[in-house]
Amino acid sequence: MTSALYRLLVIIVLCQLLASTVNAATVPWRKTPINVDLVVGVEQMVILPRDGAVGLPPALANTQVFRTLVTGGTAYWTALEPFEAQRIKVRLDSGEFLLFDVSARVAKSPPADVDVIQVVMPQADSEDTASGQQRGAQRSATVFELIRYAAQVLYSPARLVAPLPGVRPVPVGLQGNLTALYDQGRHKGLVLQAHKAWAADGLYVTALIVTNEHSHRMMLDNRKVHHTPHAQRNGVAPHFVASTFFETELEPRGTPGNRTTLFIVTDQPIRSVVRGI
Repeated sequence: MTSALYRLLVIIVLCQLLASTVNAATVPWRKTPINVDLVVGVEQMVILPRDGAVGLPPALANTQVFRTLVTGGTAYWTALEPFEAQRIKVRLDSGEFLLFDVSARVAKSPPADVDVIQVVMPQADSEDTASGQQRGAQRSATVFELIRYAAQVLYSPARLVAPLPGVRPVPVGLQGNLTALYDQGRHKGLVLQAHKAWAADGLYVTALIVTNEHSHRMMLDNRKVHHTPHAQRNGVAPHFVASTFFETELEPRGTPGNRTTLFIVTDQPIRSVVRGI
């Protein structure tokens, strides 16, 4: 097995492991507010029965206190400061409202991640449930599936690419060396060039070729990926969803292995998200 295929299998397994956490905490909607206890600085993923819009109370409307993003039927919530329980309303595309009582606390040793919360509609609403399941079956892709698809297209034989309903190639719309997408410190030896992009169900994954022009090895750190020139860390911009490197260790300039791919997932075309670079 070639090293590229091995790394592809590793990415696929990791994506499947991440995706498997979606069912870690299933909460049925019983017409009473759902309690969500956030840890400051740790993103909480909430899988909704279908796509919707979030209504925030005044105390959480400040982006210095609370950050929210809803895309593809999933809400991503991050508390930037501790706060007492606040009522959040989510209006689903079906017209129904979900209520969440959300609070945030500071942890001395915050976890790297937390269990995903998946909200499901009660089985009693059989007709509505069946309709929701049908819509869910038609939804094209999750973040993990989109990254896996892009990695397969670039690194595996065409016959091994798992089909992904609804996915389509889209123009990247970026040119030149996008060096500002990665915090290199004082030594600017990485070259980042947009390569290809795909879209599915409101998500966009863009593949960027990363080349090491240093005379020494480079270890890449996903936490240093920037989506705007002034970003401090991943996920600050509301349209930046996720990123990952195909390989994190690059060989020196002019040697095999000095190139890899950075996959960035956004909820808008990347040319709109990284405006200003």
